[in-house]
Amino acid sequence: MSQHPYVLLTAVDLEVGSSFVLQAALAVAAAHEPTDLHILAVATPAFAVGSDLATAPYAAMSQVDMGDFSRTISENIEEFRKREPRLPLLRVEAHRSIGNPADEIVWLAAHLNADRILLGSHNRRGLKRMLLGSVAEKVVRLAGCEVTVVRDKNHKAEWRVPEIEPVCPDCAHTRQVSNGAKLWCTRHSQYHVRAHVYSSAGRGPEGPHASNAMTGT
Repeated sequence: MSQHPYVLLTAVDLEVGSSFVLQAALAVAAAHEPTDLHILAVATPAFAVGSDLATAPYAAMSQVDMGDFSRTISENIEEFRKREPRLPLLRVEAHRSIGNPADEIVWLAAHLNADRILLGSHNRRGLKRMLLGSVAEKVVRLAGCEVTVVRDKNHKAEWRVPEIEPVCPDCAHTRQVSNGAKLWCTRHSQYHVRAHVYSSAGRGPEGPHASNAMTGT
């Protein structure tokens, strides 16, 4: 009896970052055997004032050159195979369509009975996002299967600035004398600046549990 393949649909726009999305899709596909990997590029028709609406779809289709599209896919597969010599892909198929990207992605996923959609996010802001909307957000809302959104790791630098505070001597003493069973001194067990939830699993005979607490001074 043949095993039903895992169907993965990934969407790319051939802009900067497409290789990152394709490499992520290949990694997911390699983790499921067998896999049908479908790669979609969507062309968006531009209806300028006075344009010939009858020819607009053909003009849009030229946005996605199938030769470039196929080469991009082949280059990414070759790059992935160099890192992972055994690539368990049942089939890789390229698709291109015309229309609203989110709608086309969701439609093709349903048509293929996809198990997962994987796509990137450009993290657009301001007017461009207001005009174009977020493809990723719309796909997440409309898709009938799991959706994975990937992007380059790029945390905001200002969010990584640590809050450097000296260790409370009383807290340090409490942890030392209790061998870690108690984390906070009397004062800080009652009040801290910032909330968090910590687990003290295995720290006492009562067994694992989680408690609300606060951090800071």
